[in-house]
This record gives sequence, structure tokens and C-alpha cells, in this order.
Amino acid sequence: MIKDKIIEIRQKNRLSQAEFSKILNMTQNAIGRIERGQQEVDLKMLIGLSEHFDVNLQWLITGEEQNIPNDARNAVLET
Repeated sequence: MIKDKIIEIRQKNRLSQAEFSKILNMTQNAIGRIERGQQEVDLKMLIGLSEHFDVNLQWLITGEEQNIPNDARNAVLET
């Protein structure tokens, strides 16, 4: 599930929910709701996670990682 990947990213980077929420320009309450599965994740947050923490969007969404060069990924996001 996406919420588990979000928790994994936050914990691997040793961030509190408050610190994580500031990086993603969200409230701490929103992060808590997402991590508990009470709130859906929007595309803006997924892109922010991908860009800031250099994680693959496909991995975030499906759990499967595909080797996509960063230049190609960025070109898709900019269109």
C-alpha cells in the first residue's frame, strides 16, 4: 500500500511527521491520516515524494520498481 511506502520513506530519512509534512508542504495531521490509511494520497504528494526523496513513482504506486532514467522521468513530469 502507498501509505506503507510513505512511512518507509519518512522513517528511512529519520524524519518526524512534523518534519516530513514541512518538506511536503502539508500539515502534520494530513501526514498522520495518510499513514493511518484515513486519507488518500494525491498526485501532487506522490510527485513531491519522488522528487525530494528520489524514489520511483511506479514503486510508490505499484510496489514494483522499473529502472527509468531520471532524465526520462523528469521529462514526463514536466509535460
